Amino acid sequence: MRTAKALQGGESVRKDKHPPKGYVRHSAESETIEVLADTWTYLIIREAFFGARRFAEFQRKLAIPRATLSNRLARLEKNKILRRVGKAHEHKQYHLTERGIDVYPITLGMMWFGDKWMCKETPPLALFHKTCRSWFSAKVVWQETGKPVNAKEIFIRIPKDYWIPRPKKIVRQRRSTWNGDVQGQRPCSVERMLSIVGDRWTFLVLQELFHGNHRFEDFIWNLEIAPGILSGRLNNLHRAGFIEKSDDWNGYRLTEMGFDSYGPMILMKVWGERWVVRDNQRNFDCIDPAGKVVNPVAVCSSCGGLLNARDVSYVCNYVPPT
Repeated sequence: MRTAKALQGGESVRKDKHPPKGYVRHSAESETIEVLADTWTYLIIREAFFGARRFAEFQRKLAIPRATLSNRLARLEKNKILRRVGKAHEHKQYHLTERGIDVYPITLGMMWFGDKWMCKETPPLALFHKTCRSWFSAKVVWQETGKPVNAKEIFIRIPKDYWIPRPKKIVRQRRSTWNGDVQGQRPCSVERMLSIVGDRWTFLVLQELFHGNHRFEDFIWNLEIAPGILSGRLNNLHRAGFIEKSDDWNGYRLTEMGFDSYGPMILMKVWGERWVVRDNQRNFDCIDPAGKVVNPVAVCSSCGGLLNARDVSYVCNYVPPT
């Protein structure tokens, strides 16, 4: 986030940097990633956008183990992303709910990031906007100004009830070292991004960087993360190109690639605030240099219109799985 004195009076007074002891951030983004960003879970949502409806279709197109698929479908149904339809004697189908369809802007944001930074070949998908009848790429902009989302030009305003008590029990996720591989049978720019930020700890570390923290001890204090786990996540982010080590900063700082990841991540905040935030707890506001509250949206690069799954078609630049 921007730390210019004109906006915040200096980095030392940033109210969003350090939680009081025993408290954590109220983060709509982290709640979103707990629901969506397990790689298999997101790939199932992706296949639903591609038109998959039956269990056998998901299994065939993803080459996913049956037990894993059953588990993820049940979780998506529980979280009201998918719903089962069909009569008792028929094969059940899984349809996206409104909550599930609303994931689409996040998907487009991740696709844009993956195409730009993690795809050396031709982007896997060409997107067509039916509304303006143009081929396009998604852009993440501030709805109020139309300007591209840029974390360097935004600061955070937090409400009084922003910090929440630290949960007594946290669900842990296993994590392997990133090697750039993808699962399933499709080239996938979304999955390439998730291969870096798609586990809980990596996401939280990246989030701390956007809140102005850069030192190893800052991450330890704010997250109460084990030093070995933190070192592994920082190494993965560094290896992938999201961060660089800086002697001047006495720690780590985001690269241009890392700053670009703010677009899809801030769209997670929008989805989380709408669908999963607990007890109507308020989240932070994004404030632009003019002092106005701004909100991120995914728009068409051709016409500037808002994007949704119903108005977008695509052509694969690869042979899709049958």
